[in-house]
Amino acid sequence: MMSSIALRRIAIIAGILTVLVAIDGLYMLLTRYNQGETANYNLPDGATVLIAAGLLLVFTLLAFVMSMRSGRTVTEAAVKTEAEPEAKA
Repeated sequence: MMSSIALRRIAIIAGILTVLVAIDGLYMLLTRYNQGETANYNLPDGATVLIAAGLLLVFTLLAFVMSMRSGRTVTEAAVKTEAEPEAKA
């Protein structure tokens, strides 16, 4: 399992990328960039990019939640170790 620091870094980087992709998608929609439609679903290019940004947002939130849980587990394990004295033989 990955450390909470690595997961938090992944979440931050993915969050920045999500914002950039969402801005690009909004720009494409507002300026009617390349109004050609995709083959099957009749979506403009900007809508396709916004869908990708939404999926990336889900990934970002998942990584952030996993980093919080991983950090909590490490903290609880440390507290539990300090609370229980070692058995002396």
